[in-house]
Order: sequence, then structure tokens, then C-alpha cells
Amino acid sequence: MLVNKVTSRIHTTLLRGQLWTILILILKSCASDKWEVNPDDVDLGREFRVRTFYSDIQELPETDTAAIAKLIRVYGDFWADYSEDILKLGAFNDTATISELRTFLAHPSTVETLAAIDTTSANQDKIDQVSIDLENGFKRLHALMPTEPTPDVILMYSGFNYAVYPREENLAIGLEWFMGHEHPIYDMLPPDIFPQYRRLRMHPDLLTANAFRGWMLVNFQNRGYTGRMLSDDILYWGKVLWLTHKCMPQLHEHLLMDWTPSDLKWATANEESIWMELQPSDVIFETNRTVYNRWLTEGPFTKAGSIPQESPDKLGIWMGWQIIEDYMSANSDTSIEELFNERDPSAFLRTYRP
Repeated sequence: MLVNKVTSRIHTTLLRGQLWTILILILKSCASDKWEVNPDDVDLGREFRVRTFYSDIQELPETDTAAIAKLIRVYGDFWADYSEDILKLGAFNDTATISELRTFLAHPSTVETLAAIDTTSANQDKIDQVSIDLENGFKRLHALMPTEPTPDVILMYSGFNYAVYPREENLAIGLEWFMGHEHPIYDMLPPDIFPQYRRLRMHPDLLTANAFRGWMLVNFQNRGYTGRMLSDDILYWGKVLWLTHKCMPQLHEHLLMDWTPSDLKWATANEESIWMELQPSDVIFETNRTVYNRWLTEGPFTKAGSIPQESPDKLGIWMGWQIIEDYMSANSDTSIEELFNERDPSAFLRTYRP
């Protein structure tokens, strides 16, 4: 009889546990449904374009006058950005700039890199997948925030100057940054500028995450971001990563941080300890950017406080993301506009539960 009672209690406890699990899953599902968008149901109201600028500049008209006229007509403001800022060749409307461009394109290192791009980050399958992923991402953004712009995606060779060059109307991607970290061309890059930890991130799988995240960071920078102290930076990054994840849910979380799965595992396992380092007021409200950048900058690990060397880098950014996740879970009626317009760090910090 006693055995039956004990067995009954065990069954009841197990059943309660199963019911709680089901309830939690249902609640999580309901919470996520608010932001879930099927991109197939979204009309951008315009053509989504992925433009192969890196290829087009290799097929210019023979005369410099005709070439510059074509670039201005076809690429407009982006050609100005490319010639005057990205490569710094000269004025966008000066035929001498075309001569400089031809010299650049004929250089052996450029020829070799463009050939490598064709077989790695710009092979047709990769371009097709990038096009689909970015279009779906901007469709989700359009559904969530209909007044935000949708840029043209421009695939370029930047001479290793920019992995991503975002403008409101254009999202330019430097394909040479995503050829795969073992590519022999990377052996020729100066190691002081391209250390090993950076080279490990020059992988095709990170192209989409880097591009979309980079555009979002620039697009939303006027929405309440001041950069006065560490909390401003980590919360702004957290907002952008939260929204990026909603727009590109197919991307693994570690990719949005340029991490490996083991990096994410380490951060998750040590979240409370990281928070103990970050939460003192003289740390999280630090105003000296040179000091607080230790929590934000790329590197082999996070060089801040007592964070150990086995940590991943940019832990402040990841913590900002976790803070925003908790805030949005606790404030389910908050709109995305309200999220970006909220400037009081205490509003976010009081809902955070590491």
C-alpha cells in the first residue's frame, strides 16, 4: 500500500513537472510570436537588389570619360563613397580617378584577390544564399518597422579597408573579408593589423551577420544613443543585437557575436560572474572611453576587470544583449520604437536577472 502511495506521488510530481514544462514552452512561444514574421508574407514595396560592383568595375568602357559617366549613372552616391572614401582614389567626377582605379585593378595583388573572391565569398551559391538571407532580414525589419529604409546590397572589393560600409541607401560588403581564414592570401596581410583572432573571423559564414548587424548599428545610431558612458554603448549594442536576431532568426546566436559555439557556452556559464565585474557603478557608468572600450573591443579575450583569458571578447556587448532580452520579456507591450527611444539605463538594469 505504501509503495502504491509513493508511486502515486512520484507520478503526480512527474506530471506536474511535465505540465510546468509545457506551460513554460507555451508562454515562451506566445512571447516570441509577437515578433515572429514570415518574410514570404511581406512586400517591401520595391525591388530588393544585390549588385555586383566588384565585377562591374572590371568591365568598364575603354575611355575614362565613358567609364566615369557609367559609374555615376549606375552607382551614384556609392561610386562617390568608393572613390573618395573607401579607396581614396580621387574625386568621383574626375576622369583621373578612373585612371587610378584601372591601376588599382591591374595590380597583381588585386588581380589575385578578385580571382580568390570568385571562388570563395562570391561563388554563385554563396551570393544566392546571402541574397535570400538579407532580403528576408530586411522584409522582417519592414514588417516590424515599416518606415525604416531598405538598402541596396553592394558586393565590393575594398582593398581590405572595410568589411562592411553601411549607408542608409546602400549596404556595401567587402567580399575579401569573408574568404575563409585558411586562405593563403591572408598570409600576406600584416599580422599587426590582421592578428590571428581577426583572421579566424574572416569566414563566409559570418558575412550575413556582419553585414546586417553593421547596417543596423549605423541606421539606429540616432535613436537615443549618446556614447557618454559604458552603459550607453552596451545597451545600444544590446538593442541592435536583439532586433537583428528577430530579423534573422535563422542565424545562431554565436554568429551575431562573431564567436564560436564554445565562446557562447563560456559566456552563458559565467554570466553571473561577468555581471559581478560589470555592475559596479564606477564600471558600468564609466565615462572614459579608453577605459570602458575594454568591454567592447575585438580581441583574443575581454581585457577588463578580473575576466580571465579563456573568455571571449566583447563581453560587454553580449551582456547588453542579455539585459535587453530580459527587459523586453518583462515589458511585452513595449514597441521597438519605444525600446530604442528609452534612454534611462536604470529602466533596463532593474529588469535584468543574470
